Amino acid sequence: MVTLYIGGLVPQFDEDRLTGLFGAFGELTQTRLITNADGSCRGFAYVTFACDLAAARARVGLNGKEIDGQVLRVALAT
Repeated sequence: MVTLYIGGLVPQFDEDRLTGLFGAFGELTQTRLITNADGSCRGFAYVTFACDLAAARARVGLNGKEIDGQVLRVALAT
């Protein structure tokens, strides 16, 4: 399993959208959208892939991609 950090998310980003965007690359075992007290996205999230190759494809495919006017940062979580 590999966990990726995703930064550059807009406040309106939600869990369903996170799952849809990253789930297109392979099976996700966990998603965590970090939110404020009001439920809005704090700008970052974590996704865990069951397969290392799927995580690598998502990282290459989505890092630097513009979503809702923001540039995504996708990296290995530490």
